Amino acid sequence: QKEDDCSICNESLPKLSSKLVRMICCGKGTHQKCHDDIYKSSMSDEQKGRCIMCRTKHAVSGSKEEIEQLQRWVEKGKAWAQFMLGDMYEDGEGVDQSYQQARELYELAARQGDTNAQYNLGLQYRKGQGVAQSYERAAEYFEAAARQGLSDAQNSLGVLYCNGQGVEQSFETTREWLMKAAEQGHENAITSLQQLDKHEGRTTP
Repeated sequence: QKEDDCSICNESLPKLSSKLVRMICCGKGTHQKCHDDIYKSSMSDEQKGRCIMCRTKHAVSGSKEEIEQLQRWVEKGKAWAQFMLGDMYEDGEGVDQSYQQARELYELAARQGDTNAQYNLGLQYRKGQGVAQSYERAAEYFEAAARQGLSDAQNSLGVLYCNGQGVEQSFETTREWLMKAAEQGHENAITSLQQLDKHEGRTTP
């Protein structure tokens, strides 16, 4: 079985890390649906409290044990672990809150094409958290994730084009990115499109 295949159905895993579940004990990944189906099944609570792959007891979220498990995968250069640990530093979950630490981990994961890390870096640059505020850099990271199909990034990039922040203002490009996000059911994008249509006197299909 290849590393990027689902451990349950053996089909290849989606590129979007938001659409899969990662076991931090053994590093195996499964489709969100495969994972949910197993947990909806007649497993006992004892079974549900353990990894469905390696049977290791689940670490408590934000615990020292969870941080140590993630750290091991980070040292092996796994992008998903770099993103997850970065996220914990950003929120101060189980570690001292640090935008700086979060950014460094996100950058490692983003270089490997992790969409969530690219998106979160975009947010950091947009807000100026742990970095010098820059709409240009935010747009670059949002676009990298948006091109891989992350609806949050498509929506955020559309908003930058609408406001002309870090990119040349273009309602046409705004519409293109918002449509992509809206097609995935992104509610903010749907609302923004409706507002754009009132603004331009169009009707949304």
